[in-house]
Amino acid sequence: MDETKWPQLQPGKAACYRIVVEGQLNQEWSGRLGGMQIVASSSEDQSPVTTLSGKVQDQAALMGVLNSLYQLRYKILSVNCEPCDGTNENS
Repeated sequence: MDETKWPQLQPGKAACYRIVVEGQLNQEWSGRLGGMQIVASSSEDQSPVTTLSGKVQDQAALMGVLNSLYQLRYKILSVNCEPCDGTNENS
């Protein structure tokens, strides 16, 4: 893996992700979704969306979050790996 292009992705290490799904997901699901922060938003002219953000321990944990969203029947709109800057980390 080219670490200069993707410095936040290192095998076996935690990384921060922002996942956007269609629909409103309740904050109570945070525990099942790896402790990620959940923020739901909607506007009159668009479908509601929920953004999950936080630190994921490894790719297996990321797959666990994505599989849970799939089982809950949420349409995944995007998954982005982001630098862990303290604002998107969960403890």
